[in-house]
Amino acid sequence: MFKSSRSTFFALVTIWAFQIFGAIGILFWDREWFINMTPFTLLLYFIILYNRDLGNHKKVFFLLLTFTWGIFSEIIGVNTGLIFGSYEYGKTLGFQVLNVPLVIGINWVVTTVICGTIASQVKVQAPLQILIAITLMLILDGLIEPVAPKIDMWKFNHEGGMAPLSNYISWGLVALPLQSYLILKNLRFDIYISSNLYLSQLLFFAALNFLN
Repeated sequence: MFKSSRSTFFALVTIWAFQIFGAIGILFWDREWFINMTPFTLLLYFIILYNRDLGNHKKVFFLLLTFTWGIFSEIIGVNTGLIFGSYEYGKTLGFQVLNVPLVIGINWVVTTVICGTIASQVKVQAPLQILIAITLMLILDGLIEPVAPKIDMWKFNHEGGMAPLSNYISWGLVALPLQSYLILKNLRFDIYISSNLYLSQLLFFAALNFLN
């Protein structure tokens, strides 16, 4: 079905196994243990996505750029409420610097890369590819936001604890220069891994939304 290497095949099996068993574990088994594995899972996905590209200077630069941009925007956001709204991180995502978990920078890298890679496959002009990439990011974030407070990832100090509309608008604006760089510089990552990471996360958070 896929013209991909054996290592890609095992990577896809790992991704789906972690997502499926993670959802089952949180919903029906040892909820706290599986929730506490979240930072490890994000790091694993990052390694799967980037392990072949650590010798590519352009992609490593983009990794560092995205990590720094994501962390910097989150530090400003969580400590001032000026970007995404008033919110705070819980304990699930692990070690924090200035009230922001370091692993959230990894999450910015993974989400930006997989959405940009998928969008770059669409046969349209670059501006539309950038718009598609940001839309994919916002769709995924829209599924994560209702789940995040329930598993102590983060919560908004807003009515009902839910993210305000301004959060999504700001998220798109923060992502804009990253997706513009990725697509205009023609950075290409593994489409099989990117598309499966995206789809599996969509289904994972959809399951938690509907069944949790």
